[in-house]
Amino acid sequence: MAGVQLKFSAVEAARGGLTIPVRGVGGSWIVKLPSREFEGVPENEFAMMTLARLIGMDVPALQLVDLDSIGNLPVGIGALNGRALAVRRFDRREDGTLVHIEDFAQVFGVYPESKYEKASARSIASVIGAEGSDVDIVEFIRRLTFNTLIGNADMHLKNWSLIYPDRRRAALAPAYDFVSTNPYVPDDKAVLNFSRTKRFDRFSEDELSHLAAKARLPNKLVLDTARETVALFRQYWNSEKAHLPLVTTVVDAVERHLETVPIAG
Repeated sequence: MAGVQLKFSAVEAARGGLTIPVRGVGGSWIVKLPSREFEGVPENEFAMMTLARLIGMDVPALQLVDLDSIGNLPVGIGALNGRALAVRRFDRREDGTLVHIEDFAQVFGVYPESKYEKASARSIASVIGAEGSDVDIVEFIRRLTFNTLIGNADMHLKNWSLIYPDRRRAALAPAYDFVSTNPYVPDDKAVLNFSRTKRFDRFSEDELSHLAAKARLPNKLVLDTARETVALFRQYWNSEKAHLPLVTTVVDAVERHLETVPIAG
């Protein structure tokens, strides 16, 4: 899924809508355009991020916008179908100053081209357990479980970040890039090992207990959080899937995938 969307920084226009600055990368929103290869990627991400927020995860403001409401789109990007996704940036304060963010490729000193290698969910969990709070641990396990349930095979190192709101204490940054990738590129594995395996069909309570032990996280907290996440996912998926902007192929792919994930049973 890497590179399937064009992405721009945007600002709120004086007369409403969003506009892409003529110069620079300033702006309080990230705008993701529709993919030429895959149908409904912005809608997919909007739906999955909305579900994540309902379950209790830290999700920034986001909205689907019509392409003709976005000013200064670059000439030559070609015909695009569907809507764009606008996500409010969490690395900017209200006055425009920067908030320090480190993605986990930076944390581990890994070059971007190696973002699928040289680390695992377990190693990310070890850092969060050492540097963060129980709130961060819960948030991490929620996200890991959720992205496994939706079949997101692209949660690489750059899709996890630390944020330093007070410039000293690290916390898990808000969520981003939650997309069910299996409807577009079917895969039975995540890009990073959970603890011992990448396979979705081995994401079980035993695998999470192994992760907890190796990352020195409280086992009860990890398992209770995963169980709660599964229950809430089932609740909101069943009640909201018909109302979210998802094409039938995505809904069907998620439901087939859920049958293969042990923890979802």
